[in-house]
Amino acid sequence: MTSLDQQSVDPRPLLGEFTSTLWFPHYAQGAWGPWSVRIIAMPSARGYWGRVYAMMGTVILTGPVEGGEKSWMSIVPMEVESQEIGIAAARGHTVVLGLGMGWCAANVALNPAVDRVTVVERDPQVIALIEALGIFGQLPEEARAKIRIVQADALEWRPDAPVDSVQADIWAKFVEPQKWDDVRRMQENIGAASFYFWGQEMELWRLACREANGVPDGLDRDGIARLIKGTGLPLICPDWPDYGDRITAAAPWWTPKRDGWWDEA
Repeated sequence: MTSLDQQSVDPRPLLGEFTSTLWFPHYAQGAWGPWSVRIIAMPSARGYWGRVYAMMGTVILTGPVEGGEKSWMSIVPMEVESQEIGIAAARGHTVVLGLGMGWCAANVALNPAVDRVTVVERDPQVIALIEALGIFGQLPEEARAKIRIVQADALEWRPDAPVDSVQADIWAKFVEPQKWDDVRRMQENIGAASFYFWGQEMELWRLACREANGVPDGLDRDGIARLIKGTGLPLICPDWPDYGDRITAAAPWWTPKRDGWWDEA
């Protein structure tokens, strides 16, 4: 069953003092099955790297979880900043695992270094909702023509052509006990030349805590490179002098507060 509000909203003014060079589509409030898009008031929100921004509101996608429903994605500073690295590094044939609200895949398609975008989404009702909202129809024709949506499980899907980069976001939380296993499984199936996943920095922090047998004082570039090498995965790492400092500042906000969480299997 479908219910869509015909009046669309530009989410950018709702972001208040937070700014981004990324593109955002207009959204109408509506529902498709258990999934819904809503516009809510929000006076402030914390970015991925720790700063708090004054805001007016956000557009939010809610959907089912075991025992109820929750927010799966929204246009807030945390979500935007946590996707920027992968979007900027996308190239060639890029695979986006998880459709979400569609704006991440849209920005990958807008990247001039990308010539093909394959979006893998398991839930047909999410695909139907994004189609009904006309998200990709708001893109320039050149970017829209790059996108192909495949209904499949991201943990099982295999490509029909070589993949240059992956942008993966199929999880409800930054830190999940099985996330490294999920990433390795996806990479084994896809064999991408480069890989970025949502919450990657917090999972690298997990590895740093394991290595230190506690919470480390910080991370430097050599330490990050060592951790990435130890994963055996072609993870994307931005050439930012302060990347380690950013991870250190963000970790207290997005990782569990209990001791020993880093060793949970």
